[in-house]
Amino acid sequence: MLDTYSAKICCADLYSSELARFILGDSLHPGGLRATNRLGRAMGLQPGWRVLDLACGLGASATALSRVFRCHVTGLDLGADAATASRQRALDEPIPADVAFVRGDAEMPPFRSNAFDAVVVECATSLFADKPAAIADIRRLLRPGGVLGLADVTVESGSLPPELDGSVGMMLCLTEALPAGGYPDLLESGGFSVSHREDLSGEVLSLLADLRSRLALVNGFGGGKSFGAADWSDFPPDILDRAEDLVRRGQIGYWLYVAHEPA
Repeated sequence: MLDTYSAKICCADLYSSELARFILGDSLHPGGLRATNRLGRAMGLQPGWRVLDLACGLGASATALSRVFRCHVTGLDLGADAATASRQRALDEPIPADVAFVRGDAEMPPFRSNAFDAVVVECATSLFADKPAAIADIRRLLRPGGVLGLADVTVESGSLPPELDGSVGMMLCLTEALPAGGYPDLLESGGFSVSHREDLSGEVLSLLADLRSRLALVNGFGGGKSFGAADWSDFPPDILDRAEDLVRRGQIGYWLYVAHEPA
C-alpha cells in the first residue's frame, strides 16, 4: 500500500492527465462545478476577495469561482503539469478569469500569513498526511474573520472492504478520509467555528455512474494507460459496485463544510 505522501504525488500527476480529465471530468470531484458553486455560495464569497484553491487539480473550480463570484483566485497544485495546463485553459476561455496558478504542496503552501479572505479545499483534506497541521496552516493563511470551505469524501470508520483499502481506494480519496463528523471535529480542534455542513452524498452515485461508463469507453478502445501504482484500464467494475453499495448504506458520502477563522 502507498504511504500517504507518495499517494498524494501519484494522485496529483494522475489527476492532471488528459485521460483523468476524460474519465472524471474537469472538476475531478463529486457534483462537479455545481457543488463548487454551492460551496462558494455557502461561504458567502464576495467580489474582489482573494481566494486560495488548495490542491486545485486542473483548475476548473478556481476558474469557475473567479467568474461566478468575481474573486481573484489563486490555485495551488502539486501536479507537474497542472499549473501550466490550468493557466492555458483559463486563457483560452471566451471570458478571461481573474485566476493564477502555482505549483506547490497544499500542505506547505508558499504564501504569507493573512494573505487570503477565503480558502477552498475540495477532495484534498482526505489525502493530507498531517491533517491538523494542514488546517493550522490554512488558518495562518486566512485574514482574521476569513472563511474556509471544505468539501470531501467521508468514510465511516471500519466500513471499507479490503479491495477499497489500497491504491484504488486512494485514487478515490477513500483510504484516509474521515467520517462525516470527523471534519467538523478537525476544524473546531484547529480553532475554526463551523457554520454550515451539507450532505451531497447523492453526487457520489452520479460520479460512480459516470466513472463506470467512461471506463468502459477507455477499455473498449484500448486507451488505458498505466500511472505508477494505478491503471485506469484495470479499474475493476466490481469495486464500483461495492462503492455504490456503501454509499447507499451511508458508509461513504460527500459533505460540504464552511468554517470561519475568529475575527
